Amino acid sequence: MPKVLLDMAISLDGFICRPDGSDGGLYDWYFAPSAASAPVVAELAETTGAIVVGRGAFGTGEDASGWDDTPYQVKQFVITHRPPAPLPERRVEFVFVEGDPQHVVDLAGAAAGDRYVTIGGGADIARQFLAADLVDELQLHVVPVIFGGGLPLFNSGLFGSNDETRRWSKVRVVDAPNVTHLRYRFER
Repeated sequence: MPKVLLDMAISLDGFICRPDGSDGGLYDWYFAPSAASAPVVAELAETTGAIVVGRGAFGTGEDASGWDDTPYQVKQFVITHRPPAPLPERRVEFVFVEGDPQHVVDLAGAAAGDRYVTIGGGADIARQFLAADLVDELQLHVVPVIFGGGLPLFNSGLFGSNDETRRWSKVRVVDAPNVTHLRYRFER
């Protein structure tokens, strides 16, 4: 079974976007990485073999022409019930899929080989993979802002009605200007 990494930027209060849907600068560190963040960005690009995102995250990148300069030259699996019309040819291949998280991991894992299947967003997709116990490692990029509302990465019903404690082991902490990179491994 492939290794699955959930990788997301969040605010101090746990949101992946502001109430208006904007990212509020959560990814500024990524597009202009400091000397401390650059190795984290490089490692992510080198160890990712396939990417999984939801339709909303795909649409956000599409609207911002964000796919033209992506450093991830790997298949990107978009979970959706409404695939778009055929897309123009791009440097990266997008595969639009339906199905439960395990099915998507199986598809993406075949493309990833010995590298990670990286879950890149949004919050609903991240929660589905966490609830299905498919996430092996969690990498959070905590930006020192407080949104006070928006879309939370985690919610109280994440693991159903019998919420349980899920233990994670710290792998590393990288303190960088304007972001702290946290990486954890799930204790199975």
